[in-house]
Amino acid sequence: MLLGLFFLASSTAWPVTAPSAETKKEIIIRASKHEGFNRVVFEAPDDAFIKGTVVTTLQNRIRIQFPANVDLKAQTKIEMGTSLKENTYTINVDPPFKVRVSQLSSPPRLSIDIMPPAKAETVKAPVPENAMTVPNIRIVLDPGHGGYDLGVVAGDLREKDATLSVARAMEAALIKKGRPVYLTRKADQYLSITDRALFANQKSAEVFISIHVTPSDNFIIYTFPGEASAPDSIDEAYGMTTRQRPYAEKSKALAESFGKAIKDEFKKDVVLRKMELPLLGSVGAPAIMVEVPVAVMSDLITRAKLSETFLKGIAAYAGQ
Repeated sequence: MLLGLFFLASSTAWPVTAPSAETKKEIIIRASKHEGFNRVVFEAPDDAFIKGTVVTTLQNRIRIQFPANVDLKAQTKIEMGTSLKENTYTINVDPPFKVRVSQLSSPPRLSIDIMPPAKAETVKAPVPENAMTVPNIRIVLDPGHGGYDLGVVAGDLREKDATLSVARAMEAALIKKGRPVYLTRKADQYLSITDRALFANQKSAEVFISIHVTPSDNFIIYTFPGEASAPDSIDEAYGMTTRQRPYAEKSKALAESFGKAIKDEFKKDVVLRKMELPLLGSVGAPAIMVEVPVAVMSDLITRAKLSETFLKGIAAYAGQ
């Protein structure tokens, strides 16, 4: 999805009220180690306080914002770096990591599980045969969103995780066959549009694929138009040079190759759109943004087929 969302403790954006000068809320904090993850639990005096608490993941820390200033009473030792400033508690964590947040009752408490990123999904994607057909070109894969920017959220699916899973499956297959491939991010971290474009240009990408999720039933593939209606608008707004125009025809060919591969595999309509997306406009290489329907991304078997299909699209384009 083109626009991101903040990572909240639930799908509802509970407002964070401004801390007042009232007496601090006493919160009990406990930490424990389990097989495969660490757990931190905050026990509060009432459910409303827990529901008003917002959890945000950043690249190397977790930020917990309470709806009022707090007085933390630790019942166990916290073996991670932490800090408390008024209503904001910060836990420092070595990346990469994943977070699972639960709101519980009786007593009211907030449970945060900190764990390494799952590896099973990336190794399940069997794509070496299609990787073999990809020529020796420099490929940059851009998993959309990341960090506090979740992207589309549908049930258990979070766009930032699904796009990274597909990109890492493609990366593993291409590396196995000795093909040069680079990911703009390899972990759950936030990257700006500028960061992603600069990375692609620094790696001298010959193909750039940005992977996203859409709530639409159709696949959507974006390319940057050959001639912009407002040539300087992107430069002024984002401070980046529009490098895509010389590659407009190649990007169109890349989009068409992807569209055919997707339609052949999934029997779904593929919508090709031209749009002045700052990310695509700033990449000096054939570049597309692919939005995948939620239904396709939600199923692990189908997601593995998606990785294979993307490699077919790259191979078909490069073989022209």
